[in-house]
Amino acid sequence: MAKHSPHLAKAVVNSGALDALVNCLEEFDPSVKEAAAWALACIAKHTHELAQAVVDAGAVGLLVLCVQEPELTLKRIAATALSEIAKHTEELAQAVVDQGAVPYLAALISHPDAQLKRQVCSCLA
Repeated sequence: MAKHSPHLAKAVVNSGALDALVNCLEEFDPSVKEAAAWALACIAKHTHELAQAVVDAGAVGLLVLCVQEPELTLKRIAATALSEIAKHTEELAQAVVDQGAVPYLAALISHPDAQLKRQVCSCLA
């Protein structure tokens, strides 16, 4: 639902789903982490207020941990989510930097997967 419009993303946030999505980033199953990261990216992409809500829910540090996981698809979507958060304002970008994301993202620039490289470059931009 959150991917379609800021209004629907705000409804997801207002429902209290952010806390549950952030908790899913701590699950053992990588597919659960992927789904949660994707949902958070869909929320954060619309406005800086929605991205700030994702940051305030504590997602950034856990997304940085997801970037470090061995599963390629999880790395991709976590980098995407971080990019969606950071793109809105300097303060939101700083929140990603403050959680230590840059060294892990920078190391992935040399990864052989083109999609991951694209997401990492987008995030670093």
